[in-house]
Amino acid sequence: MHWVRGAVSRVDARGRLAERVAEHLRRSLPEDHIVLSPYAPRDRAERIPIVVVGRLGLFVVEPRDDEGDLVCYQDHWYRRVGPGVAHALSDPPSLRARRNAARVRSDLGTGGFINVPIEAVVLLTRGRPDDVRSSCVPVVAGVDAIVRYMLRGIPEAPHAERTRALAGALATNIKLSTV
Repeated sequence: MHWVRGAVSRVDARGRLAERVAEHLRRSLPEDHIVLSPYAPRDRAERIPIVVVGRLGLFVVEPRDDEGDLVCYQDHWYRRVGPGVAHALSDPPSLRARRNAARVRSDLGTGGFINVPIEAVVLLTRGRPDDVRSSCVPVVAGVDAIVRYMLRGIPEAPHAERTRALAGALATNIKLSTV
């Protein structure tokens, strides 16, 4: 029974972290960015912590609250605890982010937005990326840094209609034609 309680609290902790990060993103991003947290994909599997619909595409964010120096070797993640000593993280955030981005792509593809750029990102809220070059997705340290990362290279003029259309495609159920 103790193990089950630990698993539940771990899931709740992930949900609380995602909601805190999502609130920060809602306050910090321009109005034409929509933050979905948690996002319930159409495959009805586990919810995705954060999806941000922006001007040029979507970001699927996998937040992690691990402390200390984090390293990633070919998508195997470790937390350094001393010189030459590291503990493996049980759930590689880069692989989870990439898997969740594929799930969002599947949802958008069925809604008519197959060519929209979708970028998976690992967000470290407290940990320091010591060596994460071999992560399959970008790794960003800090919630303010991820805001800057999401806003890089976007045009000055907002495209609120496109953002709403993308968010609507994720929010509506698929209707099958009977013809």
